[in-house]
Amino acid sequence: MRKNSILMVLSALIVLTGCANKIDLGPGYENLSQNFLQAMRWKDFQGAASYLKDGDRQKLLVSFDKSEDLHIVDAEYQYSRLNKKKGTAESELILKYYLLPSTRVKNWEWKIDWALIPVDTKQRGSWQVQNAPPPFP
Repeated sequence: MRKNSILMVLSALIVLTGCANKIDLGPGYENLSQNFLQAMRWKDFQGAASYLKDGDRQKLLVSFDKSEDLHIVDAEYQYSRLNKKKGTAESELILKYYLLPSTRVKNWEWKIDWALIPVDTKQRGSWQVQNAPPPFP
């Protein structure tokens, strides 16, 4: 009986210490990064800007101020890598577009650094883009 109790306590300690070291990844990176991708794809630049740090939001909006003549053909991630231990991710967005009057499809690339931003101990964090977009033609 005593032996079983000791085993149960040890098992519980192992489980609890394993949980204590994990980072709360908040709302799933996969979902948020896909929502960001879709916002870029559908020219919802206000929505996409909400995923950036405050100082970089305006840079994204200014970069895409030619949106009346801009036609996006496709948006995709070349790669997307999540680092659960650090609470970071990196991806590369490729935007295929043409800008009227030209109909030639061009690529614009943005290597994106994501970070999990903690809110407080009672709420999960949220993912945020940590770098400004490169200049858009």
